[in-house]
Amino acid sequence: MNTALWVWQWLLAGLFLLTGALKLVLSAAKVRQLAPAYFSLAFLRGLGVVELLGAVGIIGPALTGLWPVLTPLAAAGMSVVLAAAVAVHTQRRDFGTVPFLLLMLVGALAVTWGRWP
Repeated sequence: MNTALWVWQWLLAGLFLLTGALKLVLSAAKVRQLAPAYFSLAFLRGLGVVELLGAVGIIGPALTGLWPVLTPLAAAGMSVVLAAAVAVHTQRRDFGTVPFLLLMLVGALAVTWGRWP
């Protein structure tokens, strides 16, 4: 069980590290293409910061042993982000992305449950 949780944690951290970094380093025009027009650039950049912090929160505390309770809290927070992403992609009828997002949501919920003190 512990190994499976670590695999999920690293997968989730990699996903959020990549998506968060892209939202911060890509040009404004490219970032705006990632989401519906009703999301402002500032919101998308802020979401990038949240995703980067989520990546650190999912791995860092459990890896270092410092405040390990933050790991399930970060995973729970990122579950909310993933659930919102599922809703947005469903609304846009981008159904090809939804199964992957649901799989990542299940992983984030498993980390939340499995790492809860």
